[in-house]
Parts: sequence; structure tokens; C-alpha cells
Amino acid sequence: MPSSSGKPIRLRDFIRVGDLFFSVVGYRNDESVKCFLRYAPGKGGRFKDGREYRKLSHEEAIAVGERYFSPREGVFRVNHTEIDEVFKPEERLSEAMDSEVRKVVDFLHEIPREEMGVTGSRLIGLKGQESDVDFVVYGKYWFEARERIKRGIERGELSEPDDETWEFIFRKRKPPLSYEAFLLHERRKYHRAFIGSTYFDLLYVRGYEELNKPIPEEVGTKLGKMRVVARVISDRDVFDYPAYYPVDHPEIRAVLSFTHTYAGQVFEGEVLEAYGQLEEIDGERYLIVGTKRETEDEYIVSRTLLERMGVSEYLNDRIESV
Repeated sequence: MPSSSGKPIRLRDFIRVGDLFFSVVGYRNDESVKCFLRYAPGKGGRFKDGREYRKLSHEEAIAVGERYFSPREGVFRVNHTEIDEVFKPEERLSEAMDSEVRKVVDFLHEIPREEMGVTGSRLIGLKGQESDVDFVVYGKYWFEARERIKRGIERGELSEPDDETWEFIFRKRKPPLSYEAFLLHERRKYHRAFIGSTYFDLLYVRGYEELNKPIPEEVGTKLGKMRVVARVISDRDVFDYPAYYPVDHPEIRAVLSFTHTYAGQVFEGEVLEAYGQLEEIDGERYLIVGTKRETEDEYIVSRTLLERMGVSEYLNDRIESV
């Protein structure tokens, strides 16, 4: 089921099935929609149409939406015939336009309005007291927005996340990196900032003309865990989903990250170190990092960055033995 505008469902859209709200987590949605259950009825302090909803943890989502869950993929699959409503960030920006969202829109005023939107709880009308502004910009315009944020921080129009916010993100993401290593990588991504007291994330989504990029999303044949050290040969798609790091390596074609934690982690020409699951997909081998937000023992770092900054201890105690 496309949206009411007839456009295909893509990453960071939401769909509603009855009283369940799913976030879309992929681009290849022709046969069924690849998604994850985020909100369901329950005591959670979020209200819509007179009903209370709660945000679900990973485990809660699987329990509540078991009939839609695909264990092989680790995500949910919803048939188009079961979808009751599609929420597209670029189509519902005006509905989500509170004073906080307005600040971001005004700051990015040079970006065409139809190339931006808000996802997450604000998109579906379930904003909580602590909801961030998850701001989406599409295709080539995302890179313009990122550069605008970088300049804004340098000029003092914006501010970087403060220590409390960085520490909160670190705890929330649970990477197996030291806090120092995590922060070094994050601070050069320029996709998080404050406008005054309003915090927002800048999230990349492909434009409609780019939906069929040849970046694999499907599950391959698992070949075991592996650590890779290799030079990144292009950073064109490192903020995409999955984040795509083609590498100069004799065995694998690329490192793929299915967690936003490691988007934009390493840039072209830098030496990447990654640990994850080796998979074979369509005859090519890829290292897969992270299908959950909590990345456990899997990671991606830029050895080039760490060496330049004199950081030698960059993994935490959980994976010293890996």
C-alpha cells in the first residue's frame, strides 16, 4: 500500500496496523514492509484519539507483535493489505510543526520544504515529554543540511550536544567502545545539535529517485564472526541505511551497519576496523554490524582517527577477549 500520494514506502516512514505503530527500517518494501514495532496501547503517558500508548523495548515489541516478526531477519514484515495508514515525514511536516520543529525548519530554510520532515513519535502524534526532534532530510539535500549544521556550530548559531546529552546517547546506544572513542567519532559527524534549548538529530533518507541503490538489505548466509581492518574506498553511502563502507580487502566487498550508531563512522581513505558477522549475499561477502540499536560486541571504528588523536584503548571491558 503506498501513501495517499501514491509514493512508495521508504525508510523512516511509519505505518499503522490497527492500534500498532511500526517504523519502516528499509527501502525494499515491494512484497511486504520491512519495519519494527515501536508503539502499542498501554500505560506509557502518550495519548492519541483518547487512548494511551507506550513506547516498546526491543523485547516487548517482539512479544506484542509476534505474528509479524521475522526471526530470520530480526525485523517485522507487514503485508501491504494489512496496513491501515501510512505516515510520511515530508507529507506531515505541517502537522508536526510545534515550536521546536519550527526552529529546525527555519534554520534549514535553504532546503526545499518538500525535502524535509519529522519522524518518530512526532510524526504519528505520540510525542512524549522527552521526545527529541528526529529531523529527516532527503537525498542530496541531507548533505547540504549537514554542512549547514557544521557551519552553524562554528559560527555559534548552534551548539554541540553538551556532556549530559553525549553521555545519555552513549548509555542509550550501549556501544562496546570507550566513551572517549565514541565521542571522537560522534563529534565529527555533525548530525546532532542544539538550537537554543532544542536538541535535534539530522537523519538521512534516500530521495525517491535513489531507492534502488545496489546496497544489500537482505539476510545472507552466516559464515561466523570476523574482525576486518581495511581502507575505506568511498564514503558516499556511509550515512545511508545500511551504512555502506566499501573496503580494499581480499575477502569482503564492504562493511554494512544496520545500526545508526555506526553511520558516518569512517570516511574515505581512512583505515576501518570492524567486528561483526560475516555473511555471503548474492555471491559476495560482507561484514554485518548491528541489527539492534544496542550493538553488544559489534563495532566499527576509524583507526586513522584514533591514531591521530593518540587513543590506543578504544574497546571497553565487555569485548577485550574478542
